[in-house]
Amino acid sequence: MPRKLIMCGDHPVLVFEYEPASGRACSSGEVLDSRRVPLEFTTHDKSALYARRIDEWWRSRAIPPTRDGIRRVLDSLGAASTDELLNRTYGLSLSDQYWVKREDDPVEWKDVNFFDNPFDEALGEILLTSYSSSHDISLNAPDVSTGGDLPKRWTIDKNTGRRLLVKSGRTGQEPMNEVIASKLCAWLGIPAVPYSLARNGNRLVCTCEDMLTSHEELVSAWQVLQSARTINGLNSHDQWIHAAAGFGADERAVCGATDDWLVVDYLMRNTDRHYSNFGLIRDIETFAVRPAPIYDTGASLWSGELDVDGRDWFAKPFCTATGKPSALRQLRLVEDWSRFDLDALSDWPDEVAHELSRMRMFAPERLDAIRDQLVKRIGTMRRIREGKSLRRVRSDPKQGGSAGQIRQNIAEKPCPTRRGWQGRRD
Repeated sequence: MPRKLIMCGDHPVLVFEYEPASGRACSSGEVLDSRRVPLEFTTHDKSALYARRIDEWWRSRAIPPTRDGIRRVLDSLGAASTDELLNRTYGLSLSDQYWVKREDDPVEWKDVNFFDNPFDEALGEILLTSYSSSHDISLNAPDVSTGGDLPKRWTIDKNTGRRLLVKSGRTGQEPMNEVIASKLCAWLGIPAVPYSLARNGNRLVCTCEDMLTSHEELVSAWQVLQSARTINGLNSHDQWIHAAAGFGADERAVCGATDDWLVVDYLMRNTDRHYSNFGLIRDIETFAVRPAPIYDTGASLWSGELDVDGRDWFAKPFCTATGKPSALRQLRLVEDWSRFDLDALSDWPDEVAHELSRMRMFAPERLDAIRDQLVKRIGTMRRIREGKSLRRVRSDPKQGGSAGQIRQNIAEKPCPTRRGWQGRRD
């Protein structure tokens, strides 16, 4: 049987047999580099490497079938599914270093990767707009393996050579929200992907540079969590901290980064922070791991909602108790409030209203309502911060209090520093 190689950059990771007609794996293969095996082949610290899982991993690299407008794109390309598009390529991405080739294919990473080599942009154009000026569309593009439901494409900046992600939205507001969120992070000194506004035809889009270098990969929280062993007694927040530390990240750095997006998401009223849009960045050569900066905050500021009000909502990913509002519970997971200068936000609500007014999409009454709600959100954060500080003083044994009082709510449980946590990789 012929064989294929799963590669990570220059490194052969896994070789497996496949059926030439269907392209499907027909063996679990042989691991060549255990340190670089995709996390999807590990479940709860146990190997989950078998032929069907290899096929699932490969299909997961394709454009999701839920991408807006994808059916029109497939019809124009004469393809039955996004899997079919992927099967015509090496599966190269600008989000990680994995790719797949036949064992006898002499092609090398340096010759094909999209971090260093040019790529055709006609496919990206049609994915973003459902229209392309080119009649000869090449699939040699990172767009074939870019996830997410919103229309997006990759392009190369003609001046800098940097790879840029261009992203649209469903309501027209999402690109502006990304810019507002990145400016908010700059005010608070929080690492975030900087977004800029642009036009694509008559459509508002936002652009950002690739957050990775040619030797780094983005590892989502979902990938980390599903590969790690679940620890009984830990809430979902602490499970994430535990798993990230086991993957090689600094525990306190992950706690701080998690605090960052919890604060930003509450201020922005982000309703779509899930396990696939936060995570870690790993160097595939040194295996150094760091938290990823904040990105993907477009579903914010009451985008697509009729009413602008102070209702709680089912925040993701840590607090999703059925039938109970959870955004406030999730905000109380913030451990170190001293890192956030809330006084720097005194002019922020006015700035947001001004930025949104430039879109000419909102009535003045809606802008006033958004401004008022943001002022209230800052006030809520102040009260939570002060309440936590007061409880800590009262629970300090030197003040005559009980240390157990600081654990009044499981949602306020701080990031633990437990002995015996071992990294699952070398």
